[in-house]
Amino acid sequence: MAAEFYLARRYLLNHRPGAWGWMIGWMATGSVALGVAALIITLAVMSGFRDDIRQKILGVQPHVLINSFDNRLRLTPALKSGLDSSGDVQSWAPYVTGQVLMGRGQQSSGALIKGIDPSREMSVSDIKSKLLRGDWKDLTAATPGSKPRIFLGQELARNVGARLGDTVWIITPGALGMPGLSLPKANLFIVGGFVQTGLYDYDSSLAYVALPAAQQIFGIGEDVTGVGIRIRDPDNAEKVARGLQLKFQGDYWIHSWLSLNHNLFSALKLEKTVMFIILILITIVASIMIVSNLLLSIAQKVKEIGILRAMGATGRTIRLVFLIEGALMGCAGTLIGVLLGTAISVVLARTNFIHLPADVYYIDRLPVRLDPLDIFTVIVAACGIVLVATLYPAHRATKLDPLDAIRYG
Repeated sequence: MAAEFYLARRYLLNHRPGAWGWMIGWMATGSVALGVAALIITLAVMSGFRDDIRQKILGVQPHVLINSFDNRLRLTPALKSGLDSSGDVQSWAPYVTGQVLMGRGQQSSGALIKGIDPSREMSVSDIKSKLLRGDWKDLTAATPGSKPRIFLGQELARNVGARLGDTVWIITPGALGMPGLSLPKANLFIVGGFVQTGLYDYDSSLAYVALPAAQQIFGIGEDVTGVGIRIRDPDNAEKVARGLQLKFQGDYWIHSWLSLNHNLFSALKLEKTVMFIILILITIVASIMIVSNLLLSIAQKVKEIGILRAMGATGRTIRLVFLIEGALMGCAGTLIGVLLGTAISVVLARTNFIHLPADVYYIDRLPVRLDPLDIFTVIVAACGIVLVATLYPAHRATKLDPLDAIRYG
């Protein structure tokens, strides 16, 4: 193998007559490097998108949710003891949610009200770090006779034109107590703070109030809409949800954050797979250039190949020489591409000069995360494609007749 490697390295580095041979060699290596770099950067951005959205969703959404089938959940002793005794449950917190019409003056917007107990909600989500202005303690610190506080998503506040300390009105359906008749109920709240999750869908619709205030405006007494649960491993949420479903014998509707966002993460996974397939075509095109380069090398080294065969070199030896030459070109391009793609990804991750429209991409900046498994997959795929591409020219070199090669070389 040492002799074959020596010959392959000499053929690769030996100056070929004319600028065309030199250009093809560099273009082949550079094309592999470009394809690998583009693939690594794309996969890093796609992985960053998924992780960033995942992190932001878990910042405001519990890992597992328990709801009743009629949207009114009673916190029975059996439910509380069942949650407290579960080894998978770290903490839990009740909440109330409902759709309302919110506005200030003539401006209005649809909103999702979420009533929480801030001290307990912080144990199941990361909303403490999502508050831009205000203090979560103000949510439950309203004095008798004063209007209750409400914390608005940043985009929702912009939509209704609300500032800190402004009064906003909320309209919800409310029963008159007579069958078949209902009238809307209006409630007034003072804006006590603004929340920014980084996800446009949440920031443009979500508003927080105290749990008792939400129970009052939706008229559900001491009941709640559901219970949010935090577990040790968010990726294990589906298994925990199924376990709780069996434990409570189907009395509740239990689902995980993964099932609630299944379509979103399935779309991201499919997009990442499609982008990998599309960009790997660049490497395939680069491998064709390597084939052209090897065929040119064989044409220029016909006499040398004939001499080697006359000296006793076998077809296997000749085949290995050109296989190694193509592999060296492909591996060099792959290495350059990995270094280039990693460097660009690191620069993109540490700088924020690419801004995205948040209402389209869910986030307002370009997230990047380098996954070692993605890089390994790219290296294996690129090297595999190049090695397969070199089989034909290497086999072609073994078909040269030694006498004709020496005579006409």
